[in-house]
Amino acid sequence: MEPDEVAAAFDELEAAGKVRAFGVSNHTPRQIDVLRTAVRQPIVANQIQLSITHAPTVAQGVAMNMAGETQAQTLDAGGVIDYSRVEKITLQAWSPFQAGFFNGVFLGSPEYPELNAVIDRLAAAYDVPTIAIATAWITRHPAGMQVVLGTTNPDRVRAAAQGSDLHLTRAEWYDLFRAAGYRVP
Repeated sequence: MEPDEVAAAFDELEAAGKVRAFGVSNHTPRQIDVLRTAVRQPIVANQIQLSITHAPTVAQGVAMNMAGETQAQTLDAGGVIDYSRVEKITLQAWSPFQAGFFNGVFLGSPEYPELNAVIDRLAAAYDVPTIAIATAWITRHPAGMQVVLGTTNPDRVRAAAQGSDLHLTRAEWYDLFRAAGYRVP
């Protein structure tokens, strides 16, 4: 990224009335700091890949200081979740139903039987589609994250949106986290 070029583009887009707010995608805290040296507009959002099964930014914080645990390693270059909370930057989760980095959806996948059993149980208990539970896992996080669906299918949007109003208990949130393969101290 060239911060001065980005700043010029931001200024042009803002002056033309084409953009009201600015965000970034997949930026580390330090990359946002570098960008802030040049832009005058506030950075209000950072889109990161995040799902129940692809949650290194969440897992690292949960397992911090657990010796020998891979998930305790700092992989997100300085705590993007904590940084975003302090700096009032909304995190937006893209690929919220992907198992990992573009390797399929975890919902209903035979590769995630334990996770899908928990999702199915919670979906039945709350009388919502399974996609709503996967959405609720993200929106329940105290960082106030948003979900980027990446679909224009109205039925899928309606089903996922049900998760935005669903407030999982802390125990349910951690049940999903553990069922996805993460450790909780």
